[in-house]
Amino acid sequence: MRKLALAFGILLSAFSIKAQDLKYYLPDSVSYNPAIPKPKDIIYHEVGEWHITHDRLVNYMRAVAAASPDRIKLQTMGLTYENRPQLLLIITSPKNHQRLEEIRQQHLKLSDPTQSASADISNMPIVVWIGHSIHGNEPSGSNAALVSAYYLAAAQGKQMDELLDNVVILFDPSFNPDGLQRFSTWANQHKSKNLVSDPNSREFNEVWPGGRFNHYWFDLNRDWLPAVHIESQNRLKWYHMWKPNILTDHHEQGSNATFFFQPGVPSRVNPLTPAKNQELTAKLGKFHAQFLDRIGSLYFTKENYDDFYYGKGSTYPDINGAIGILFEQASSRGHLQQTANGLLSFPFTIRNQFVTTLSTLEGAKVLRKEFLEWQREFYKNSMTEAASDPVKAFVFGKSGDKNTLLEFFILLGRHGID
Repeated sequence: MRKLALAFGILLSAFSIKAQDLKYYLPDSVSYNPAIPKPKDIIYHEVGEWHITHDRLVNYMRAVAAASPDRIKLQTMGLTYENRPQLLLIITSPKNHQRLEEIRQQHLKLSDPTQSASADISNMPIVVWIGHSIHGNEPSGSNAALVSAYYLAAAQGKQMDELLDNVVILFDPSFNPDGLQRFSTWANQHKSKNLVSDPNSREFNEVWPGGRFNHYWFDLNRDWLPAVHIESQNRLKWYHMWKPNILTDHHEQGSNATFFFQPGVPSRVNPLTPAKNQELTAKLGKFHAQFLDRIGSLYFTKENYDDFYYGKGSTYPDINGAIGILFEQASSRGHLQQTANGLLSFPFTIRNQFVTTLSTLEGAKVLRKEFLEWQREFYKNSMTEAASDPVKAFVFGKSGDKNTLLEFFILLGRHGID
């Protein structure tokens, strides 16, 4: 079995090295609007040929939004410490864009038990946040964002129309712009004309602090709950403006692995997370498996990773009436690396991230009512549990330290807590 997997991995990787144009990534059964610029038109290289720098990523997102104003509305959530923009593309159908604020307000009712009963979910779009590469040196996510943005702007046909009618997509191409810029510079700087796959190559061994962290060398994937850093604060503001039903968190793991999607280890689920959350996560997982099977990619689930700490992007939604999904792609780090499963190319890693974006959106469309109803049920149940709890209040504060009290109030506000 191991020999078969090894040979399969070598075959896939060898193919992906040559196939660097968009045809390698995109479904071949879909027609595309020729008026939408392809990534190469804006970034000057094929997706996966080089690591995308954040400035070029921004340039492409702006270009594709400008070319598709009926589908895409571009927002700037804020700026990082190094003054790089945190972009958010709101992608949906033209008719949904015409009443976008109404959709948002109606959707927010689901998280308010005093109003949720009046929210009609029969035709309500589901809200999905697609987020990429909070660790800047796990770059296949943000590079896949180029393909996903093109696909969502350019794909035509009944299937795409149905998707956009039923889903509002909050598309975040880079959770960590400063880290992505730092790592892309390293990987591109040490790329050889003839690709070197030896894991000992300098290309795969970046110097400290590397691209994992933000400007202050902080791991932003630990900051969703404390919200200390500006990137997290900017993002949380928009998160709670919409309260999405699903949030994807595209990461990378060790080069000798394959591809992971949640659910994680069953014994490592936070006890405050309801069982229904894990049921829906598993239902969505069937779509990931189906889509990865189509392209012959190996994967695993319910191993290694957990749903415990609410300060991570893949778990924070679980305590907010939503479903967080962790994707972990085996990392090529550079452009082509020898692994236990054969040669692992950068384009191959990008394709898996793109395909699971598609599987997430398809699952969201099919399971739309279930996810919307779960959000309403989550907040209603929370109030019922609170009413039956013998603890009715917590007293906090310190008369001699009003600044700490103020910071506590600010933190509660960032999480939408009154």
